[in-house]
Amino acid sequence: MTAPNPYAEANSVMVELVRLSCGWSKKRLAEEAGVHSSHVSRVEAGRIPLAGKALADYATALSCPVELLCVPFSRTPAEGTHFRANASAAEWKRDRIWARANVVALRIGRLAKYTDVNPKYPLPQLDPSDYAAEDGEITVAQVVRRLWRLAGPISSMSEVLEAAGVFVVAEDFADREVDAVTLRATEHHPHLVYVNAALPADRMRMTLAHELGHLVMDAMTLVSPVEVERRATAFAAEFLAPIDDIGPALDRVSVRTVHELDELRMTWGVSESSLVVRARDRGVFTDYQYRSMFRFLNETGRVHGHRAGVDADKPRLVADILEQLEEAGYPTAEVDDITLLSGTQRAALFGTADPTRAPCHLSMV
Repeated sequence: MTAPNPYAEANSVMVELVRLSCGWSKKRLAEEAGVHSSHVSRVEAGRIPLAGKALADYATALSCPVELLCVPFSRTPAEGTHFRANASAAEWKRDRIWARANVVALRIGRLAKYTDVNPKYPLPQLDPSDYAAEDGEITVAQVVRRLWRLAGPISSMSEVLEAAGVFVVAEDFADREVDAVTLRATEHHPHLVYVNAALPADRMRMTLAHELGHLVMDAMTLVSPVEVERRATAFAAEFLAPIDDIGPALDRVSVRTVHELDELRMTWGVSESSLVVRARDRGVFTDYQYRSMFRFLNETGRVHGHRAGVDADKPRLVADILEQLEEAGYPTAEVDDITLLSGTQRAALFGTADPTRAPCHLSMV
């Protein structure tokens, strides 16, 4: 990377985001940077400038380039953020993943200035209440599938999202309590779904479809957070496996015919537990049968952990952009400056381009 500007001054928003993305308290950063904890508080509040040696000390403590702390950026507001996480997830864990997502979005936003992404699919904004007083999200999922001309099982949810201009980045969160966070587009970055790479393949597909539901239905919503999540989950289930297609097979499911669930899972890429929920909603199971089926799924290892039969989603849009920059003759040092990452760090975060995949709709600026 190029040498930092000796007159550079930190952006207080970036100092806070990078600190939170490390999972650090203000006290921890103060200890690592060799300053008083009140200094960190005043810097992050924008009450005092951070420049010169103090800026370099902060960057060294946070193991990041000085430039990252200085770039213009505004955090994504709460109304533009959607979390998929356990209700019991600690606030500091949510803050860490949210901050990390913002930093990733910043890097993607800087990259996006060098290319035009021409989405194959339009990303509609639809209100479920316009379609039905109840369960309108089911119709919304059907409308989106028809709009995008999707038939049958979806082979890759990340590819579908990226074809709609939504960036997807998968990274191991080192935590099982948070599945994903979605940031709506701002002046600094495009739409981003930041997803936990440690998720089992079927859960990741459901999570990505769930986040798509938020992007389609929840730009402006007055319903409760609980209802927002319920709608997104119902949207995801229908989007991945339309009930008109799987209904006949669901009607045959019982504890004695659990192989029907296994076949549906492998064909449609959805978990057995989500299929059992839909079977209950369809009236196939009584409450007692529903509980019995979940006990059986737990006892046979069909609920938790990784299982073969569903291909893992591998986001590729960012890697494709990086490959185009390389082909266009951008030196590695310049790409380092754009992304504020080294080549090794870029490969670890964004992966590498897939030569077997159809080219994305990209053009250089």
